[in-house]
Amino acid sequence: MIPKILYLRNFASKVNGASYNLQEVGLGKALVRKGYDCDIVYYNDRKETHLEQVYRHAGCTLRIIWLHGFKFLSNSIYRDVLKDSFLAAYDLVITTEYNQIMTYLLSRKCPDKLALYHGPYRDNTHALIRKLYDVMLLPKVTKSLRRTYVKSDLAKRYLENKGFSNVITIGVGLDRSNVERGFNSDDNSGAREENREVANELRRIGDRPVLLYVGVLEERRNIRFMLSTFKRVLQKHPGCLLLMVGNGRKIDTDRYWAYAQQLGLTDRIIHFPRVEQRHLWQIYGAADVMLFPTQYDIFGMVLLESMLFRVPIISSVNGGSVTLIEDGVSGVMLRSFSEEEWAGRIGTLLEDAELRQSLAEKAFLTIERMSWDRIADEIVSQQRIKPMSSNHAMQSTQESGAAT
Repeated sequence: MIPKILYLRNFASKVNGASYNLQEVGLGKALVRKGYDCDIVYYNDRKETHLEQVYRHAGCTLRIIWLHGFKFLSNSIYRDVLKDSFLAAYDLVITTEYNQIMTYLLSRKCPDKLALYHGPYRDNTHALIRKLYDVMLLPKVTKSLRRTYVKSDLAKRYLENKGFSNVITIGVGLDRSNVERGFNSDDNSGAREENREVANELRRIGDRPVLLYVGVLEERRNIRFMLSTFKRVLQKHPGCLLLMVGNGRKIDTDRYWAYAQQLGLTDRIIHFPRVEQRHLWQIYGAADVMLFPTQYDIFGMVLLESMLFRVPIISSVNGGSVTLIEDGVSGVMLRSFSEEEWAGRIGTLLEDAELRQSLAEKAFLTIERMSWDRIADEIVSQQRIKPMSSNHAMQSTQESGAAT
């Protein structure tokens, strides 16, 4: 019998795999390649449950269970998951974030087969509720978990300060299948899959230098700071353009575009609200430097994407940057939000093509180290479950997006 792993994303928000590189799917695929069946539970805002088979390899299957959950703040409580008959089908259960209600409930229901995979590295919202959770429920959670894994060393220190022990930093990987599908697609003509609308807009660039931002347009991503820094960069590099990919709440984006107009930047910005993963090669291929000035980020997948496409990065200190970037070797990591410092470092990179190439090549080597396959190896090596023997595996490596 093939051992089964359940992986729960406990946040009460619906995800979109076409425009975002989903961490759960990347890890799930790697676990399937190791000889395990894997089910991922994602929040569904509709009442009915929907099963979707997304990947098969050598007789093992990855499915997404789109499951309705009771929503409380950012928590999703999946009552169906808590049934004994549901949990009995799995040999290992991976829950996300220490302070999600599902993590506590699962620590009561199946402590013998529960592992935590945690990302946040500081207290943010709902301070009172978090404090109550830490006082009343956290001691029971820390005593029940079989293993605790984190995405960054910042998260490791955060959990250790909460009372966790034996916390293991495993990082985050990148599922390269979607982003490389268009980039590496090769028919008889060698043509890549291209989004014509994106291509037509990017023709405006010509040979001008391009700064790139990819992500949600929201306050914690420091959008106004990035715009005012870009204004400074233009003083020495008047031909520079800012390429932005992402969207946000209208109340936020209206404020950012008004600020850009106030700074006289409207004609210097190319903006795409959304670009699918399979077309990202066009975006990164047009960029000279990636900017990631976020005030807080658990682990920005765009950092891994930039490294894959060899675009040098200038980032703030955050979960992803401290894990991925060796400052001055595989990227630039700045500890302040000084417009002058950021503009100066951006200018240095724009003026030095050899430095850009060196940073990008060193960063590219990080991709192999941060692979989901390595992370899956680390998780299953510390569990008592054995994968399906390759001697009994079906020789099938097809991927399928068909619903089951």
